[in-house]
Amino acid sequence: MAVSSIRKTFRDTAITLSDNGGTNTLVITALTSSLSVTIPGATVVHNLERGAIASTPHLRYGDERPMTFSLEAVVTDFSDGTDEILADLFMKNDIGAGWTSTLGSGAGLPFTMDVIVGISGNGEAHSFTLPDAVFEGSFDDSGEFWTLSMSGTSYAARPSSLT
Repeated sequence: MAVSSIRKTFRDTAITLSDNGGTNTLVITALTSSLSVTIPGATVVHNLERGAIASTPHLRYGDERPMTFSLEAVVTDFSDGTDEILADLFMKNDIGAGWTSTLGSGAGLPFTMDVIVGISGNGEAHSFTLPDAVFEGSFDDSGEFWTLSMSGTSYAARPSSLT
């Protein structure tokens, strides 16, 4: 399959938050054009030879690190009491009745969800998943619209479900 020559923009992107098993989902389409995903990979450990760099460096892989992400979305509502909305995730520290953490339930476990990034356009569709993500966020009204800045950590070394 050839690489597409069509450039994708934030208008081609939808972010889906999904609970354990994907029974419940929340789709974010009102992005304000900033989505960032950092996939750091494993650390590289450099062992010196008597305090000096050897002519052929002594490198080894160290610990894996989790992925991080951030995005901004337009706030359309803070809560309507029945349907789950993005603001609920930060105001209630969960998203609603019936939603189950991707880690399951148990005392002391954080509420995690999968973040599915979908990019489509011109008849193409691609996606990847950031599993077991924990979120934090802030609201801002300094621009034309209320926005939600969301960041989080996906406790996996690499995205899953690449399509």
